[in-house]
Amino acid sequence: MNIAFFTDSYHPYVSGVVNSIDRFKKELERQGHRVYIFAPAYPAVEREEGVFRFLSLPVVVQKDFRLAIPLSRKLIPVMKNLDLDIIHTHTPFLMGRLARYGARKLGLPLVFTFHTLYDKYLHYVPVAGGVITPFLNYYLREYCNSCNMVIAPSTYVKQELEKQGLEVPVTAVSTGIDLTPFKDIDEEGLKYLRKSYNIEEEEKILIFVSRLGEEKNPLFLLKAYHRLIDKYGLRPRLLIVGDGPEREKLETYCQKNGLMEQVIFTGKRKYEEVVQLYKMSSLFVFPSKTETQGLVTLEAMAGGLPVVAVNAAGSSTMVEHGVDGFLVEEDADEFARAVYEILINEILYNEMKKNALKKAEELSIEKMAGRLLAVYNEAGRRELAGKAL
Repeated sequence: MNIAFFTDSYHPYVSGVVNSIDRFKKELERQGHRVYIFAPAYPAVEREEGVFRFLSLPVVVQKDFRLAIPLSRKLIPVMKNLDLDIIHTHTPFLMGRLARYGARKLGLPLVFTFHTLYDKYLHYVPVAGGVITPFLNYYLREYCNSCNMVIAPSTYVKQELEKQGLEVPVTAVSTGIDLTPFKDIDEEGLKYLRKSYNIEEEEKILIFVSRLGEEKNPLFLLKAYHRLIDKYGLRPRLLIVGDGPEREKLETYCQKNGLMEQVIFTGKRKYEEVVQLYKMSSLFVFPSKTETQGLVTLEAMAGGLPVVAVNAAGSSTMVEHGVDGFLVEEDADEFARAVYEILINEILYNEMKKNALKKAEELSIEKMAGRLLAVYNEAGRRELAGKAL
């Protein structure tokens, strides 16, 4: 198959959507397919084979993100020349509208992955974010219904979309994970990594990997961590891996509450190092309430980590309560208690670790790519059936 991915975000921007695109592209091409990317241009980014960039503008409220200008007289000739079989858009907005235009002009099936609970991000809209909600929901429903198939990254999102009364089929396909980087364990390398972060060999480590935005709920995590120390007497180190607009507020909280020695802000790290940080850690902690899937949760499980997460959105379908982690309400004391119970109970910890690894195996990228191809084939059949009417 020749496949076109359309997206409003791509390298060098880092996000769960970009990670999902990367993983599926790599696996689909490993299986003999060809994937082309249509994405915004970024300053000083070199040209890449198979990646088609569009002029873009910076976003005032999120400086590392750019908005594509989805205009190009060359689009249709380029798409024709690629001999595409299907168009898969990862956005319903600027590049998503361009994807729909291209699909209609060329008579190709169109698939859309509903990666994001968009209404949870309206705090980034400076004025009247709440007023936009009904219009946003109407637009999203209309866009979904203009596609042949809609993909949800989790059963939770599938259920939420079906409540909207969509007229097209919705199929759950998780992004999946490449297990290869997690197979090799370099004990000496892990010891060196601990030393570089000034973490003693016997110290337990909690790890949180995410963009540091308000929607990820990182301040709540620090409050729960503070509670873990004050009430339960545990002092594991906390690694906060990632960057974003909330980082300054988080560091200020740590300074005011005497946590700077315990909490380590690593900033953005290459994926290879993040994998090593998972392997070095003891437990994954995830406070986000807006995840559609929680890809980092699956990564943590591949690293053998049990999970404590807020019982919301995608986390509720990724984590099996009492099996590979705990799902708790957004209550700092409850969150801290769950972390405490796992860390002090070696039998429970080892059982959850085993089950986390099993979950990662079940959601490997190889298996998920197979499901994605099945969606493509069904979308193609639906497009042909529509033409026959």
